Amino acid sequence: MQRREFLKGSAFLGSLACINPVLSANALTHGDKKSVFSVCEMCSTRCPIEISVKDNKGVFINGNPKFSANKTSVCARGGAGINQLYDKNRLIKPLIRVGKRGENKWREASWDEALNLVATKLNEIKEKHGAKSVIFTSKAGESHTHMSNFAYAYGSPNIFSHYSSCPITYNMVLEHTYGGGLSRDFANAKYIVNFGHNLFEGIVISDAKKLAKFAAASDTKLLVLEPRFSVVAAKADEWLPIKPGTDVAFLMALIHIWLRDEKYDKEFVNEYCIGLDELKASVKDTSPKWQESITGISADTIERIADEIYKAAPKVVIDWGHKTTTTYAEYQRTRAIAIANALMGNYEKKGGIHTSKNTNTLNKIIGEDIFPTLDNPSNVFKVPNTPRIDGAGEDGSKNYFVSRKHGVLMDIAPAILSKKPYPIKAWVNTRFNHLVNVANVNESLKAINELDFIVSIDIYLNDFSNLADVVLPESSYLERDESIATIGNGYYMRNKAVEVIGDTKSGFDIFRKLASMMKIDELYTYTTIDEYRMQQAKGNVDLLANLKKDGIVTYKVPSLYLREPKTIKEFAKTYPQIKDKINSNGELSSLISFKTPSKKIELFIEKVENLFPTHGCLNTTDYDVFKNHEFCLTSGKTPIHTNAHTQNIPILNELMSESPVWINETKAKELGFKDGDLVYLENEFGKIQVKLMLTQGIRPDTLFIYHGFGRNTPALKNIHEIGANDSIVLGSRSGYVCSTMVTNIGVDIKRA
Repeated sequence: MQRREFLKGSAFLGSLACINPVLSANALTHGDKKSVFSVCEMCSTRCPIEISVKDNKGVFINGNPKFSANKTSVCARGGAGINQLYDKNRLIKPLIRVGKRGENKWREASWDEALNLVATKLNEIKEKHGAKSVIFTSKAGESHTHMSNFAYAYGSPNIFSHYSSCPITYNMVLEHTYGGGLSRDFANAKYIVNFGHNLFEGIVISDAKKLAKFAAASDTKLLVLEPRFSVVAAKADEWLPIKPGTDVAFLMALIHIWLRDEKYDKEFVNEYCIGLDELKASVKDTSPKWQESITGISADTIERIADEIYKAAPKVVIDWGHKTTTTYAEYQRTRAIAIANALMGNYEKKGGIHTSKNTNTLNKIIGEDIFPTLDNPSNVFKVPNTPRIDGAGEDGSKNYFVSRKHGVLMDIAPAILSKKPYPIKAWVNTRFNHLVNVANVNESLKAINELDFIVSIDIYLNDFSNLADVVLPESSYLERDESIATIGNGYYMRNKAVEVIGDTKSGFDIFRKLASMMKIDELYTYTTIDEYRMQQAKGNVDLLANLKKDGIVTYKVPSLYLREPKTIKEFAKTYPQIKDKINSNGELSSLISFKTPSKKIELFIEKVENLFPTHGCLNTTDYDVFKNHEFCLTSGKTPIHTNAHTQNIPILNELMSESPVWINETKAKELGFKDGDLVYLENEFGKIQVKLMLTQGIRPDTLFIYHGFGRNTPALKNIHEIGANDSIVLGSRSGYVCSTMVTNIGVDIKRA
């Protein structure tokens, strides 16, 4: 489609769909042009945005200029939000299945009929089998919150988010090691070690800008270790094509060198860390020579790198990344990264790692309630004590350390098929495409066919929705108001830009209405999103008014690192209340606390060791991702699409409609393959047909594919059966301790 044709089509669709649209009160009027400040939802980063509206239609999206980190920038996905809004393939009416499951035969229904059917079925299942027999899945965020509130009110403990398929490892590791989440100070670092965290493709705009500036500087070093010459590798000062799965061996050798030569921050480790003796024992044999045959990186190279990092400390960031779900040894790999940072003494140092200084934290540091804080109306909803199907958070379970609010997605299908620990009868899903984003698709398809009832809430009739009994159309993020969320040292809020197209509803309204219809809304203290927001704001009408007007409220606060005397001194000029807390060395040591059992950074974790022997400290158990196959298939994100969310959006589909598999050119020619050949990738879990792309930018033993393609979506013809779904060849077995989904997997190539 040409751009001119697309723009004409968008206007035509808009004129059909927007019948007497009226802008919400938060719009700023400039004649017939209006701006609404809101929050993007084209990926999970949720950037602040400005939506330009003309004649009551959305026409353009750019970044909210009031957000200093992004300014007016948006990525390709964020800019395509208008294209999604007016996509002719969007769902705009509730659907009820009339054919066999998966036949793509539907009839339109009113909301009353569709919601009555859902309420009736869920009540029947609860009466016959108990509320625990219904599972609920959603991506983390606003939709997960309101879905969970409904599920808890209904009585089911089986709530799942996307965590186990993406960020669970680093979240768990930072909690286990430091007691909570941490931020990386890319902007002020001098040395960054990056293990394939490709911020230039899996874009987080604020971080991508900082990393780009860092990479361009003449006095910094960006070291990238990954098997593929990715965009971030192309911007590196040094790229090491490490063998897939072996990051942990490289890191353990790095730590071995620092401890062997006593080149680490002894003062920091002695004061703030525990478990050094156990750490030394775990890496005593992991020498540079030992790792050489494992990683493919020479002993001399790692010796040099260890010295470079030590000399640059504490202005170093050893980056744990985001999608930390690549190997069975992912917990150990990410633990090694967390420990390596601690040894460099970069905690609460400029250019290192630090805690987030949100308004709650700032009030505690200052000792006064200077900044407004939020309440949480959802706190009244608690996870039922009923055992979960995956055992998350339960004694004796392999998923003991997994939050009961997030669960392990890979355990859903096995539990349904085995009927253990009890039968599952229904599945309620909102905005999460399980059949593309979760491993072992063939097993999931079998499990879905065992269920009595499936509800899908979504914008599109996608792979999962196509198998539902009832599909409820959700309004897009441009058509709905949502709650207040924290961003940096302030708040931001999604504001409705245009009236809904067709007959759609927000996820909030869907679940709140269902709870009322089913008479399970005793704990709800709100009926509308405005009431929810007001409770969050504790009645602070000024805060709400500013969020409706500007989309974001931030507070000008000097940067603060608790172990950086210069920043502390500057902070004290604005907030002299902290002066009596400053130590003789100029630090705020008394404010440094770690929410771990020992109240210190745990280099060795006793509880993990007791429950998972040998995992309390570092080890190299089961880092092999090849499993006797010739290749390791790796995957990643493209800057054009978000997982399985955006492939159908016309303008993004035109930019990238499918993904070939990267293969080393020399290796391919040895096997008799040429560029563009169709082949099968096979293993014990499944088989996918792919197109080969020959390149020298990848190791000979490694393949790479962009995730999110190969869809089974008859209603979405422009993406139906185009490309390959890599999740088909991923297995259900999860990683140790953190129960992460393993996305690097062994495969063989067969001729098509």
